[in-house]
Amino acid sequence: MEKVKPRLLKLVEAIEASKSGFKNDELAMTEQMIRDCGRYIDKVTTMEAALCSARFRLEPADFRQLVMDLDRSRKLAHDALNASVGIITRLCRKYDVPLVYDGPEDRIAIAEFAQQVVNEFFDERRL
Repeated sequence: MEKVKPRLLKLVEAIEASKSGFKNDELAMTEQMIRDCGRYIDKVTTMEAALCSARFRLEPADFRQLVMDLDRSRKLAHDALNASVGIITRLCRKYDVPLVYDGPEDRIAIAEFAQQVVNEFFDERRL
């Protein structure tokens, strides 16, 4: 699987080199996409962690409400991720650089992309 971070850095470099009046906004959008990836993965992890024990400590009605609330939160995070990926794709086309995300417009594929981004940034973190 091709790494995402080098493609993202090419986009950032192209934006930085441009004379676009929207340079700061476009750079902020690239940063937002990375944060949206992390936020989505956090929502999935939070939901799964809660589901492990909540069914044993909550009443059935409270458990159902928790599941609905967590699922809604996860969906909102995924919708934000989808929007960010779409924006970054448009920026890649605008600056004629390789697409940061070149997969299908599929919720599962984009979720897996988010995991890949989080993994790459975690693996290559500065200590």
